[in-house]
Amino acid sequence: MAFQNFKIRTTITVLGIPTLAAITLFTTWTFAIFFTIAGGLVLREMFDAMRKHDLSPNTVLGYAIYLAMVMIIVGSTLEYLVTLLILSIIGLFIVELFRKEQRVFENLSITFFAVVYTALVMGSFIQTRGLNIPGFSGWGNFGGRLMLTIFLAVWICDMLAYLVGSAIGKHKIFPRVSPNKSWEGSVAGLLGAILTVYVLAATPFIPQLGWIDILALGVIAGGFGQVGDFAESLVKRDVAIKDSSNLIPGHGGAWDRLDSLFFAVPLSYLYIKTFFLV
Repeated sequence: MAFQNFKIRTTITVLGIPTLAAITLFTTWTFAIFFTIAGGLVLREMFDAMRKHDLSPNTVLGYAIYLAMVMIIVGSTLEYLVTLLILSIIGLFIVELFRKEQRVFENLSITFFAVVYTALVMGSFIQTRGLNIPGFSGWGNFGGRLMLTIFLAVWICDMLAYLVGSAIGKHKIFPRVSPNKSWEGSVAGLLGAILTVYVLAATPFIPQLGWIDILALGVIAGGFGQVGDFAESLVKRDVAIKDSSNLIPGHGGAWDRLDSLFFAVPLSYLYIKTFFLV
């Protein structure tokens, strides 16, 4: 059984990474649709986790609000976002009147938080992919290369943190949240992320990044990416589950695969928009 799981996990990894790289570099709408669906799967896993606490999220309206928010963010019609949020709150209250569920305030709060959190993150994925800079040339676009840079930096960070932590990790970071993660592994992962961004910036892949950009994006991917991992672990430990779901054999759920990116991508987008594209 263990060998079978290893084969499945390896097959998914070998096929999945090149496919995701191609989608990221060479497509716009396929990328947007893929990650909108991925966000919907994460949202479903969040709702399932809430039910383990005997809560009752408003799933139908939640999915509708999520999709509308992503469309507004991607369409850059942000003036409609506040209107949508106000209508969403009112709509959730109205629906709750007819649901006759207990713990009303908690149901409202967790539904709204999960929807807004997931939609903002997925919107930032798509917005980052759409970034471009004047004079950019070559295959793909700047945003696609930036996204793949973030992906690779986060994945290298996760891998090194696991390998180094398993080998020499002695000083635990948050034992009550994730007892196996150590400072030794965390530092190795952070340095690996910075080195990954540096290597890619030193090649024709994304040479537009300067030293400050390399350091900033490396710290975001390697530092805040790990914080995103801890954030999901905090929720999973609270509801006593190991994986967010069994969606991907050998890999867990969609949230398990994207947890580090949930912090790394939005912060990278904010950095690029605020300090790079000026």
